[in-house]
Amino acid sequence: MSRFNRLFVLVFLCTAMWNTARAQMLFTENMTLNIDSTKTIQGTLNPVVDFKTEQENILTVKNTANLNLLLHRNRVINLINKLEFSTYGKKITMSGGYVHAEYRYLLHRVFEVYPYAESQWAESRGMTFKVSAGMQSRYRFVESKHCLLFAAVALFYEFENWQYPNPPAGVASHAYSRSIKSHLSLSFKHTIGDRWDLTTTAIHQAKPDSYLKSARFGGAVDLTYHITPTVGVRGAYRIIYDTKPIVPVRKNYTTVEAGLDIAF
Repeated sequence: MSRFNRLFVLVFLCTAMWNTARAQMLFTENMTLNIDSTKTIQGTLNPVVDFKTEQENILTVKNTANLNLLLHRNRVINLINKLEFSTYGKKITMSGGYVHAEYRYLLHRVFEVYPYAESQWAESRGMTFKVSAGMQSRYRFVESKHCLLFAAVALFYEFENWQYPNPPAGVASHAYSRSIKSHLSLSFKHTIGDRWDLTTTAIHQAKPDSYLKSARFGGAVDLTYHITPTVGVRGAYRIIYDTKPIVPVRKNYTTVEAGLDIAF
């Protein structure tokens, strides 16, 4: 391993516990696995452990699991799940997490459609619960050994439950949102040499009657260094800008995370 590669691994392992916020978007396009027709089951695990010594010892364990189940060579059930558990002294709690499920149907080598559903809970900015479901399609514009460029279009229903940070007198402590929205994303994946993978995604989500005025924008960058064919180190950056939050919170927020990437 070269000196630069050793430095990269060291930096990311040292920052593996840095998690500034959790995302309102899941950025599942960055977690889409290339389908291996020789495997009925394939997936990845991304464990992160955080330990702090404050008034009590605080141990936080987070894991993201991504599982593909191949059916009849042209259908895939994809399950993505993130759970976060924390201990404060002897008290154990489950904090933020999500689950995402989709049924991918490969109509053609470059085109697929699928229904999906997802749920999030206990988000750090005050979103106590979210559920959404819809229909999405994905088309690959460029597909080569080292590059992949694809776009996704979706129409989905979304329900959100938010808690006001400081509710005014006479105002309920929670706000609710129910809406039909569109989703448009563009993703680029690039394999650099034998050990590096770069994945980027840009997302636009909005109601059909307010396509730009009340839109939600997102961007994601994932960089993975493969130590072995099945074990690597992944760094992830997320940024989301919500032009019209339903409660008075900052319009933009980010997530920076790093940890192990284990494939099977």
